[in-house]
Amino acid sequence: MSDAGSTRGSLPLNLHLQHLNYLRAVEESETLADAARTLRVSQPALSQALDEIEKRLGLTLFERSGRRRLLNQDGRAAADFAREILGRSELFAEEIRRRREGEGGVLRVGTIDAGSLYILPEALRRFRRVAPGVDLRLKVATSAELEESLLCHDLDLAFVIDDGRGDRELSREPLVEELLYLYGPDGAPAPLEEDDWVLYPARSHTREEIDRELSRRGWMPRVRLESSNPQVLRQMVALGFGWSVLPRAVAEIGPKALVPASKQALARRQIAISRRATATGDSRAEKFLDLARTWARQQQRL
Repeated sequence: MSDAGSTRGSLPLNLHLQHLNYLRAVEESETLADAARTLRVSQPALSQALDEIEKRLGLTLFERSGRRRLLNQDGRAAADFAREILGRSELFAEEIRRRREGEGGVLRVGTIDAGSLYILPEALRRFRRVAPGVDLRLKVATSAELEESLLCHDLDLAFVIDDGRGDRELSREPLVEELLYLYGPDGAPAPLEEDDWVLYPARSHTREEIDRELSRRGWMPRVRLESSNPQVLRQMVALGFGWSVLPRAVAEIGPKALVPASKQALARRQIAISRRATATGDSRAEKFLDLARTWARQQQRL
């Protein structure tokens, strides 16, 4: 093996943080007795520790002047190193504390369009207030894309449509059941055979639920536009472009709210929290999820 390889594989500096703390205290104190009092150790114990540091480094760090020990040039270099490493260590300890308590680090959250529009905004606002030090990163995509990102470890949690099929690598927790209603141009009472439709994308779980119910009613929709964004579908209905099936939280808001063709929901879907089955506890994620669960409970009471 080359000398460079041997150097990388060795541990030439056999010092503990406590050794570095002793060096910093000696540098910052007038006398060894003062340093010992600061460290809350006896002076003989401190002297013994300093001898051990010199032995481990193979350097003389002090000049003896009577009973005093004064840092020499090598000693001052060692003390500078100790101060730098201890400062960084203290910063790292604070970062670890913040991460442990959910106040720092990164939280990567994925959500379907519905989540960004009306499910998560309140949770997002509150999370920014209670955990301002967390770097919150969001991704909006389809449920399939989000769960693929989870499995690739690109997300920490995701809000998805539960298709009921399950995946042994993922854990899904039901969050809220969402009812979907039929809406048409100008509040028409029912769609005609020649009418156009604007719906969620084919092969999405939401579309499967809608198609199943439309088929049961004998309707064969002529789909002119597909979008996973319910706001887009709502706008197309408002413009008279076609019929759609939407959640009330999108369709019936604002000054130009759509009117459902029936008071009975046409379909329903389960929005769930998806995480890796092997995911370890994360206080950041738990804080965020507690806020999302609170929102869901409030919705169920409405």
